[in-house]
Amino acid sequence: MLAFAAAIQEVRNRLGGLIGLSGTQYTILMSIARLTGKVPELGVATLAEHLHLSGAFVTIEVNKLVAAGLVSKAVNPGDRRRVLLAVTPEAEQRLAELTRVQAPANDTLFGPLSASEFRAMRTIISKLAGTGDRTLKLIDYLAPDGKIETAREQVSPLV
Repeated sequence: MLAFAAAIQEVRNRLGGLIGLSGTQYTILMSIARLTGKVPELGVATLAEHLHLSGAFVTIEVNKLVAAGLVSKAVNPGDRRRVLLAVTPEAEQRLAELTRVQAPANDTLFGPLSASEFRAMRTIISKLAGTGDRTLKLIDYLAPDGKIETAREQVSPLV
């Protein structure tokens, strides 16, 4: 599983690099493009939750994408303290061009799986995605100072 996770991260890094972005920026841009229209009022908080990243980190990366002309921010009419995110025509063009490499790369990455296996994998991954945040909280609880020498003995898992 670690090898596959590392491979996916490197694929994202390289795909992002092809359009002048880091792997994280590419992931954020792709998520905005895919969630637009599916999620009402797509903002930073919703995007951060979707990606299991902190709102502060997503804000920093989104601002870089705005500066690059790839994401637009508009004031949310329902809550003027929040913004709505969308990809720009420039981003749409870059992502469309990227499919020349992205589609065959994804086909190769997931090629060994049948359609039903791919659907099963997506189901399993969606179940596991939420456990990452809980696991990090558990580690913070057991070793709040970040040192193994002072880590607590686990009596029961935090759920």
